[in-house]
Amino acid sequence: MTNFLAIDGDDVGHKLEYYMLINDQLTLSQFSTAYTNSMNWLEDKLRANFNAKIIFIGGHNLLASLNVDEPDHLSENLEKLRLEFSEKAQSTLSMGIGKCPREAYLALKLAKASGKNCIRLYEEFPND
Repeated sequence: MTNFLAIDGDDVGHKLEYYMLINDQLTLSQFSTAYTNSMNWLEDKLRANFNAKIIFIGGHNLLASLNVDEPDHLSENLEKLRLEFSEKAQSTLSMGIGKCPREAYLALKLAKASGKNCIRLYEEFPND
């Protein structure tokens, strides 16, 4: 079964801006390198663990299609990767999962709006 995964780093731009504004070149460089390396690590893990096809990766964003046999365990397995990523990058991620890129993006937006640093599955909400 194919699912789509949208990922966005939490407050990455704010951190980079802060280090630039206080002229902390060393921390800026260290954070940027750690974050880039962590995104590359995550890309490799998604390919290995979920037979992922990376649709795009750039900066602190990623969109992938995942081929999984047991979608019930998808969130649980992604949560483990999300936590390990956070340790490596010293930054958190929000993730959204859907059956198409649009659904994954909407789930990601819900994750961001509900406090960040979490995974949300797409679901239709009834019109009240």
